[in-house]
Amino acid sequence: MAHSHTHSPKPTDRTYDVRTVERNVRKGTLSKKDLDKHLKTLPDVADKGQAIRVELITADDDDDPSED
Repeated sequence: MAHSHTHSPKPTDRTYDVRTVERNVRKGTLSKKDLDKHLKTLPDVADKGQAIRVELITADDDDDPSED
């Protein structure tokens, strides 16, 4: 017996996954209205973030003549 795959998104579904949500809207598997509704239900967690320092190392850094 075949099962229908049309169902409401569950938390484990990738419907709202940031990596695929734009594609889902383009394909029509998720409406912009449903996406906006979902986004409004998300809590504001901005105050839980932390600043981090990142140092970018490139291949050119090894050829710096000022270090000789």
